[in-house]
Amino acid sequence: MCLTFFGGSKASHTPQPYWHPAAWTRSRGLRHPKSCGCNRSCWVSIVVGCGGLGSHVAQQLAYLGVGKFTLIDDEELDVTNKNRYVTAFAADPVPGSAKVNLARRQILLINPKADVIIVGEELRSSSAFRAVASGGYIFGCLDNDGARLILTELCAAYRRRYFDLATEIIPSDRAVYGGRVFASWGDNGCLVCRELLNLAEARRDLENSAARQDRANLYGVPVADLNEAGPSVVSINGVVASLAVTEFAVAAAGLRRPHTLLTYRGDLGRVTVSADPAPTRCYYCHEIYGTEDAADLERYLLDREPA
Repeated sequence: MCLTFFGGSKASHTPQPYWHPAAWTRSRGLRHPKSCGCNRSCWVSIVVGCGGLGSHVAQQLAYLGVGKFTLIDDEELDVTNKNRYVTAFAADPVPGSAKVNLARRQILLINPKADVIIVGEELRSSSAFRAVASGGYIFGCLDNDGARLILTELCAAYRRRYFDLATEIIPSDRAVYGGRVFASWGDNGCLVCRELLNLAEARRDLENSAARQDRANLYGVPVADLNEAGPSVVSINGVVASLAVTEFAVAAAGLRRPHTLLTYRGDLGRVTVSADPAPTRCYYCHEIYGTEDAADLERYLLDREPA
């Protein structure tokens, strides 16, 4: 049987699987000459949130050659997600399609040999905490500051290198849209001391359902509106995810440290790099950093067993 491949050439043999050593020929320039030479298969990535940003990150990491993944998300696909999730397709049922399963499917389609662990629970679960604390590079693809605060504290306590991704669209006559990537590397500050996280909003996000209802009654705001998500577009998510994965790639390959903060302003057509020094004092960077179990992070767990 004669088969035609992408380049138009013909062959009479069975095509090689994707995971062939030649697949990485064109990406070898993006690694340090003294790297381990494993084609990135030994790199471990933990993606927290497999939605609009996390689906891009998982896909790109798989194409990059990352061989070990842990995917954390407790939500299922919604019809409003299909405009931007690169892991989702028209035939995927709603309800019935867990976001972690969609991301795992995409990774394994790219690299059938990848080791993919799924944690179909929210971040505030024992399983998710153990996964983050176990090691690897952390990608926070979250959509609320409460979860970001927990992940910031968790990564600080266990000395985990953490990329936080965020996008935003502010509708108006002249819309503002873009996003940012922050890389927490242990000595360059965190989301809190860099003022990239709103602590008051984080505390509201972490309220229990009763407290949220009380606040809604106080201010006359329906609870559903408190949970309402803003606009989101696939291309903006893709730009921010690509910035994060590239910073990860050059750092993991030993070429350089990642930039602390990249800010993408799509409305202005530019990406800026922050050179601001880290604040000298920060509770999370100094009091929590490296304390591991002593940080008492179990107080955040929703499945914590009563004392």
